[in-house]
Amino acid sequence: MDEPRERGRLFSIAGVTIVAVTVLFALVYYFRSAVFATEGDVPAASAISLPEGSEVVDESVECASGGCWALLSVCPPEVMTPEELSSELGTTPQARIPGTLWDPRTITVSSRVDGPLLIVRADFWSREVTP
Repeated sequence: MDEPRERGRLFSIAGVTIVAVTVLFALVYYFRSAVFATEGDVPAASAISLPEGSEVVDESVECASGGCWALLSVCPPEVMTPEELSSELGTTPQARIPGTLWDPRTITVSSRVDGPLLIVRADFWSREVTP
């Protein structure tokens, strides 16, 4: 008669322990991400959702006193102009991509047209443009 009650108690303790350890690991992960973030961090190109048919033809990283940023040279799909791609991405003048569970930092994205290409700039450090 006490065996089912004891088993239920053990399952409850195991469940609470698993939840507590998971929360502790998550807090340590986010604390580490915040403390060790540097101005040299740049978002991955895959963090920017480009329309199907777009092609990243060049990717580079540039740095200055305000931090570093990724520069992507994007060839728009055949049915789009670079200006239309910029509007599609919402980078006129700037877009903000919220962080994910794995990287909670917000990505700031802006762009400019360079001939047939759209140059997309992405970083973690820019402030939001005020109109």
